[in-house]
Amino acid sequence: MPLEIRQLPKMRLAYMRHTGPYGPALGQLWERFGQWCAEHRLSEPRPKFYGISLDNPACTPPGQCRYDACVQVGVGLRTGTDAQVQDFPGGDYACKRFEGTSAEIGAAWASMGAPGQIPEGWVLDARPAIEVYDEDFAMDPENGVFACWLYVAVRRAT
Repeated sequence: MPLEIRQLPKMRLAYMRHTGPYGPALGQLWERFGQWCAEHRLSEPRPKFYGISLDNPACTPPGQCRYDACVQVGVGLRTGTDAQVQDFPGGDYACKRFEGTSAEIGAAWASMGAPGQIPEGWVLDARPAIEVYDEDFAMDPENGVFACWLYVAVRRAT
């Protein structure tokens, strides 16, 4: 079944970056970022959170992979030294819902580029991939299962 095409809007995002292998260290990044968001009153009401994978681990050495934990913010937020602000350009993405553990998410990402996944008339684009964590995000403490949306950048085929 092909992925669904959605458009993400332009956004101003506060973020913390991890450089290094994707995996367990991202959980620590999200924990730090969550604490920072709470301190800056960005957690209530619960917002969507965005995980931006700036590098493809199939092409980039693990030690050089970059990942940003993000939340949308308004103009005028002072982040201090712990977090930065970036302008996200938005655009077209092919997406699917993921439900599983952090150990399973890599395979889910890899499957998105398989033949027949990208809808006809669209091709992959060289922009970062994004995880979207909805406002009702929760992780099952017993088994580590969580749900999010996986977005890969696409553009119309020419």
